[in-house]
Amino acid sequence: MKRAKKIISIAMAAVMMSVMVSSCGNKDADNAIQGNSNSEYLIAPEMTELTLFSMNDTRLDDTEMWQKIAEMTNIKIKTVSSSANSDADTAMNVMLMSGDIPDLIFSTNMKKFATEYGPDGAFVPIDELISDETPNLKKQLERKEISSFITNYDGHIYYMCGVNPDTISSGWFIRQDWLDKLNLKAPETPEEFYQVMKAFKEQDPNGNGQKDEIPYLNRFGTVDDLTFIFNATPEWSVDENGKVYYGPTRPEFKTAYENMAKWYKEGLIDTEIYTRGAKSRDKLFGDNVGGIVHDWFASTAQFNDILAEDVPNFKLTAFAPPNVGHKEYTRRDVAITQGCAIGANSKNKEYAIKLLDFLFSETGSRLMNFGIEGEQYDLVDGKPVFKDSVIHGDKTAIQILTELGACALVYEQDFAYEEQWMTEEAKKGADLYIDNGYLAPKFPALSYSEDEYKKFNEIMTNVDTFRSERCQQWIFGSADVTATFDSYLEELNKLGLEEATKIQQAAYDRYMSE
Repeated sequence: MKRAKKIISIAMAAVMMSVMVSSCGNKDADNAIQGNSNSEYLIAPEMTELTLFSMNDTRLDDTEMWQKIAEMTNIKIKTVSSSANSDADTAMNVMLMSGDIPDLIFSTNMKKFATEYGPDGAFVPIDELISDETPNLKKQLERKEISSFITNYDGHIYYMCGVNPDTISSGWFIRQDWLDKLNLKAPETPEEFYQVMKAFKEQDPNGNGQKDEIPYLNRFGTVDDLTFIFNATPEWSVDENGKVYYGPTRPEFKTAYENMAKWYKEGLIDTEIYTRGAKSRDKLFGDNVGGIVHDWFASTAQFNDILAEDVPNFKLTAFAPPNVGHKEYTRRDVAITQGCAIGANSKNKEYAIKLLDFLFSETGSRLMNFGIEGEQYDLVDGKPVFKDSVIHGDKTAIQILTELGACALVYEQDFAYEEQWMTEEAKKGADLYIDNGYLAPKFPALSYSEDEYKKFNEIMTNVDTFRSERCQQWIFGSADVTATFDSYLEELNKLGLEEATKIQQAAYDRYMSE
């Protein structure tokens, strides 16, 4: 019997239903909105309530944006997520096990839940709801980089994902003030990168008389970005002949770790890189000891303004990837794991799918990206331009829009939204990468059969765990890269990597033939 049928009988279902309902906080009378019969965006003939599970801090039904959407569409959102559980994934599992699944279910990890619970009957196969009446979703699903990503192993689609612009996200930044002080230039090759880091470590560019500089830092707890310098990748990739390969098995990956182990030993890489945490960029730049980082253009360049008073002459400048061909391997994923599903037992599934379609329309997308015209933005020459109160307000643009109810659920992000609050240095860096063609193609998201999916994930769970452990051993020096690389490859094959590669190749070939 399918899991979705089994879980309804769990004894906790009745308890969880009462918790979820009591946590809604708003009674219908409190937020009553009269139905609209004149809007061109009507989805329902009269005001209709759709229940929503979403563990975001902002409850959409309390926001001005979703009141506006209700007036336009006759669809009113009612959040039914319990605030008693702060862990989003745990709350999602509890809700699904309760058997009381709302009309709309949102998660930043929806791909995982759709894969696991969709075939068991928890969610509506939205591919069966897509029609000429949902032209915006239909258009998105015609993009194979999206349809392939969200198509489940059983051939159905159980959620709609958020969509990113196909452009740059991150790049290399370096302390220009330190380069100037030491009469150096931004590195263009791996060897120059090493020499600049060495100079940062040994020549006291922060001028405090101590060798406390940390040449390379990373707030995501990984050294993966450094592999790009050697034209290596920690992920799946494909060569010029269409042959799929696992990046961590390539000679250039070995070369990368041989160098990185040396750099770590010499103190050129943050010794706490695996444990310092997400605030490491703030702390190390704030303490005037951080030198080089690979990170998001928009947020990284903001440190020039943030630290202008506390760190005199502080200046981060974007520079080209210091590798052969200056290739950048962090192009954005167009389709993302965040997404929205529709409960299988929803009595309003036709309205729910049309609401998702509205969010991908020109009007819905503009609302999600820029807010409400006249309040957060004005149209200038037909294009939305944020008001000064958004760009230079007491809060960040993202905070303002999120609290309004924008940037919610699923929609297609407009790069102009992000571009407008980027500093000049951030724009300069993004343009450097875009205009010079530094963006390497992204390995596509692939679709699998049920057997392929289960086998591939079983193998790669073990492969990725072993690879991560061995790579840390190499960095820390507890295992020698050169001496153990062959045995490392042998262990990967024992764990089934060759079979996983065959599965990837077959899936990639199908993707390319579509």
